[in-house]
Amino acid sequence: MPVLFPHKPSTLVGAVVLALAVSGCSRNAQSYLERGDEYLKTGDLAAAVLEYRNAIEKEPTLGAARVKLAEVYERQGNGAGALAEYVRAADLLPNDAAVQVKAGFWLGGAARFDEAKQRADRALRLQPKNADALVLRANALASLKDLDGALEQMQQALSLDPRSQFRSNLGVIEAARGNLAEAEAAFRQAVLSDPKSVAAQVALGQFLWGAGRAQEAEAAFKAAVQLDASNPLPNRWLAAYYLRTNRGAEAEPYFRKVTELLGTADATVALADYYLSMSRPDDARKVLEKLGENPQYWPLSRVRVADILHTQGKKAEALAAVDEVVGKHPTLVGGHTVRGRMLLAANRADEARTEAQAALKLDPRSVESLFLLGQVEEKRQDLAAAATAYTDLLKINPRASAAQVRLALVQMQRNDLSAAMQMAEQAATAQPDNLQPRLVLARALLARGEVDRSTTITQQLLRDAPNSAVVQNQAGMLALARNDVASARAAFGKALQANPALVEPLSGLVSLDLQARQPQAARARVEQRLTQAPRDPLVLLLAGRTWGATGDAAGAEQYLRRAIEADPSNLEAYGQLGQLYLAQRKMDQALGEFEQMATKQPKAVAPRTMAAMILQSQGKDDEARRRYEQIVGMDPRAAVASNNLAWMYASRGEQLDRALQLAQAAKAEAPDEPEVNDTLAYVYIQKQLPALAIEPLKLAVDKVPSRPAFHYRLGLAYAQTGNKDAARKSLQQALQLQTDFPQAEDARKLLATLN
Repeated sequence: MPVLFPHKPSTLVGAVVLALAVSGCSRNAQSYLERGDEYLKTGDLAAAVLEYRNAIEKEPTLGAARVKLAEVYERQGNGAGALAEYVRAADLLPNDAAVQVKAGFWLGGAARFDEAKQRADRALRLQPKNADALVLRANALASLKDLDGALEQMQQALSLDPRSQFRSNLGVIEAARGNLAEAEAAFRQAVLSDPKSVAAQVALGQFLWGAGRAQEAEAAFKAAVQLDASNPLPNRWLAAYYLRTNRGAEAEPYFRKVTELLGTADATVALADYYLSMSRPDDARKVLEKLGENPQYWPLSRVRVADILHTQGKKAEALAAVDEVVGKHPTLVGGHTVRGRMLLAANRADEARTEAQAALKLDPRSVESLFLLGQVEEKRQDLAAAATAYTDLLKINPRASAAQVRLALVQMQRNDLSAAMQMAEQAATAQPDNLQPRLVLARALLARGEVDRSTTITQQLLRDAPNSAVVQNQAGMLALARNDVASARAAFGKALQANPALVEPLSGLVSLDLQARQPQAARARVEQRLTQAPRDPLVLLLAGRTWGATGDAAGAEQYLRRAIEADPSNLEAYGQLGQLYLAQRKMDQALGEFEQMATKQPKAVAPRTMAAMILQSQGKDDEARRRYEQIVGMDPRAAVASNNLAWMYASRGEQLDRALQLAQAAKAEAPDEPEVNDTLAYVYIQKQLPALAIEPLKLAVDKVPSRPAFHYRLGLAYAQTGNKDAARKSLQQALQLQTDFPQAEDARKLLATLN
């Protein structure tokens, strides 16, 4: 159960401090401040905001005005504004403990726990017995995983002030420590100590819900609503409860009540989001358009309406709407983010990246913009940049499960399966009802070869969501790993039945057709999908692979070209086209494709390596060597480039120390790769260290016993160490495998000396 951030402390800003702050300001700033107070008394929050902003513009260091502005933002539901102003106020009023505490609780709510703890420490230096500051410190420590320290601080706070709110906080900390009985006792004691406390009833409901006692949780939330039906807190939690327990229709009156009570833009947007979750986009539009009648909220409303239009397939209209908003309000972060999402959906990844960067320039802590940037970098196949974006997002919001899932998928693509599993497990633990993290975990386990654990999770997913397309697809992949072709076909078929637009299960069935030597069936599947989605780049890419696998190089080229035309950022299509040209010995065309990929991916190693390998195969060794050096400079862990460059140096007898360094680097990255072990051994032989060459050559021979060159170099190493019998055996084996391999004549000469 999460720590209760933000918590509203009972102590208000000291009147004396405020009076002193006001007395020191200019007349105009003070008059704005007083006018804001008048508007606040009449309930005109928008006018109060304007006056407090005017006061701050006249006197930026006026802490009192910033406190007032933060309080109004808080009442309006503007969390970001409240946080920013409370933090600025706390900086300007360093001797006001109450302001430090208030800023601290808002920082905690934004998952900035270290900063929250610092504010608590500052308040406690000023007032060592400030109960609110002790609670703030307890919550911060709990979020930083110092649960024993949190408990100690919470107990101190309760000894000073045994209010029900603090008892609920104690319950949260005990729950986090795994002491569920003690936690429940604390929550129930909070209710008993203040039976009219809405917050205590809600906290009890939260605990019961988290403990899997849904009916008791519902009763607690209902009891809170009965205590005060005009309090938005229990209405909000009851709405969330019904929505998350698949009783969405029952949530509507509570969402509407929260909107009515608060009257804020955030509450209205939450109601619209509820309607969208219930597949009621027209109701969502009505709510948002009503909000947009207020000029202050027109940009927000228009952007959200544009998002709805886009999901309804009205893409041109949606993009025009969001373009209008960004044109009139270029500093609106949400406008850039939504436009970026639309551009990404239209396969315009570079433009989407520009929008994400523009949004982050305006607000570097925008989690939506960071998530968009991560998705864009994934699309551009810059996996390192994608991982950075998701990691930065999780620093801001460690509980963002969607980012955890995406980061896990990126780590899988980077072949960092341990990290992928760890991230997926974190997300699955945080959201046990969410299928996505468990799916990723099952896939990561399968990739690691842990088939039994993957089977257990997949079977659970099938029980929980038997009609889910992605779950059936995972079942098909698992069946393939078990060589159960019939089950794989059945699962992929069910996946496509549930969602005919999915490409992965279609690809699975096509692969099974090809394995069964049924090329016409494979092509027919793809052609049928192309009639429904003729410009889908993923389907076109699958068509290119399928036609290539069935021996139709011209057809494969045509489809891959169409895939690139539909999505110029589809780097896999460039790579497939390059491989196709390589297979046809069209080296110049292949080189062009890989160089184009490298241009689109400035940090990518793979296309640059392929280009260098093509140059090497064309006999352009100097240019190839130059490019390998550039690649290794970009990424010292680039195993293929390191291996090939080491071989080039060793074959010329040049820079053997550098060659050894490169070969060892390749070995560290690919310890079982036979070619890498052969290269390392060759360098040792060239450096007159044959004894060190024997073990890597034995490994290479064990992996690929049909390669005569491996046997030859092993025989050479044995001969140089004086082991004539072993040398003779290896050389004879090399010549038996192939009488005319490139080193065959050298093998015969050496064998003659041994005989």
